[in-house]
Amino acid sequence: MEQYQFEDALTGTTVTCGFPQLEAVVTPGSGEPRRCASLFFPGCSLINYGLPLVQAVHNTLADAGCVDGVSLLCCGKILSYEPDGDVVRASFEDQLRDSLVAAQVERVVAACPNCVMALRAALAADERTAHVEVVALPAVLADLGYRIDEDVARRMVAREAGIDPAEVKVCVHDSCPDRDTGEFADGLRALLPDGLVVETDHIRKRSYCCGSLLRAAGKPFVADAMAQRHGEEAQSVEATAIVTACMSCSFQLTVSQSAVPVFHYLELLYDWRINWEGADLYMKLRFLFDDALGAVEGTGGSRTFAALDAPTEGEDS
Repeated sequence: MEQYQFEDALTGTTVTCGFPQLEAVVTPGSGEPRRCASLFFPGCSLINYGLPLVQAVHNTLADAGCVDGVSLLCCGKILSYEPDGDVVRASFEDQLRDSLVAAQVERVVAACPNCVMALRAALAADERTAHVEVVALPAVLADLGYRIDEDVARRMVAREAGIDPAEVKVCVHDSCPDRDTGEFADGLRALLPDGLVVETDHIRKRSYCCGSLLRAAGKPFVADAMAQRHGEEAQSVEATAIVTACMSCSFQLTVSQSAVPVFHYLELLYDWRINWEGADLYMKLRFLFDDALGAVEGTGGSRTFAALDAPTEGEDS
């Protein structure tokens, strides 16, 4: 098992995560947020499905001077699906804003479209954090000059699709939370090699939901039907793979349709394939503050969360 260690800027703790078993050990540090002007916020999905990518992306951003800290906290969106979810989520967001203020965060680079939407809404609700900028990771990487290597993309897709690399064409699935701004859509297309993308009819503001939201809401059969529609549309434009900018979308479209393989763009950028067949349906590592954790456990919610601001060991392993 590989070990990945992160100094969480918002909680003052050290988090050691094992992969692929996803065991976590949180050890105390200062116990207080540390000064962090620009924060990398990977989000639960990237942490669970591609923990090595969290480290790789953080190193990329830190080396470029784009971030000076990271936090493994959840954005809080999934709390809305817990019993008394609105109350629990509001409490968590209060603590999140307090920590961002204490850390003097001015900018958050978020890897997940859901996190971008959730964080912007939470931060806008408080005048202390309303000025904090939340930006989309693929746009940041594209602005830094990064591009997905065409040979890598063709090799990875061709191997999965069982075709010649010269035949590779990909279509893009744009996630629901990105419909209004298109930041992830633009960033992803900027990263993809010229001439590799074929567009379907339902992109950007017209994009179909992948079905993950309905799966989270307990409607798996409807969710699967939505995913299968994506596979059919990809085939209709002769795409040999679907590329996404959202880990939840990648998971849903992988497990619920088999017409074409699905890749998250970070897999192609870093030439590292996630073992989607081994990914659990419910994520193991979701980190909250200690107070919020108690509230979630008290409601009898169906998901497991771990505290990031108290010592823990082997969380949900």
